[in-house]
Amino acid sequence: MRSRLRSRIRALYFGHTQSAVRFQGVLLVLDLLIIGFFIGSQFIAELPWFWIVDVAIAVFLAIDLLARLFAFGTLRRWLKFPTTWIDLVVLATLLFPAVLHNWGFLRILRLWTLVHSERFWNVLARGKWDDTYVEDLTRAIITLFVFVFMAAGFTQAFFLGQHPKLNNFVDAIYFVVTSLTTTGYGDITIDTAAGRLFSVGLMIAGISLFFGIAQKAFAPQQKIVRCTGCGVDRHSLGASFCCNCGEKLAAPLRGRARVARGVRRFGKGG
Repeated sequence: MRSRLRSRIRALYFGHTQSAVRFQGVLLVLDLLIIGFFIGSQFIAELPWFWIVDVAIAVFLAIDLLARLFAFGTLRRWLKFPTTWIDLVVLATLLFPAVLHNWGFLRILRLWTLVHSERFWNVLARGKWDDTYVEDLTRAIITLFVFVFMAAGFTQAFFLGQHPKLNNFVDAIYFVVTSLTTTGYGDITIDTAAGRLFSVGLMIAGISLFFGIAQKAFAPQQKIVRCTGCGVDRHSLGASFCCNCGEKLAAPLRGRARVARGVRRFGKGG
């Protein structure tokens, strides 16, 4: 009975059947609503119903984590995935707001884990963009967005008040974006040694992130098929053989073919 229930939950979370996709779709909608709440929480934290929603999200995340732990069967397998660790950090900020209020910005990491999850691409357009150029570009853009939000949260938590114009989250976002783009208007600066090192880090990260997005956007599209011989998964669009080891490439599975074969993407979980 227990093993049957575990198999059923595992199939719902990671399967490709119609019922599994519907279940994952519901979770996806809830995830997006939670992320929207996290993004807006900086501006609605004083409202009377804020803490009620905060507790409800904590309950949902706890149930989701426990369900995935049960589906994996062992604590070791459950902890192997970065999504588990990130969700545990997010849950901690929800359960202990008085202690971890300065780290609430880490909740935006859930957006990063969402676009890196099997669930998101399995449900979105019925898997149409799974293992495609669209997925690569979307991940790069979301990574930049999450980085900006986290850097602004870090700025607010540790440098608020160190400049007369650095007084709230919007000011922190403005400072981060001007630093990332190396525009550097100069109206908000952090003159301490730690602040200057932080600004340098933002500038270097900005160059890397924007270059990464440009590379994804303007580079020639590639065929994304994992080679069974060496594991390389990027090849020229018309390639029939692996560019690394010469192994013949299988045709990528899309839509109903993926569902029929029950194929899961290599190395993904959660």
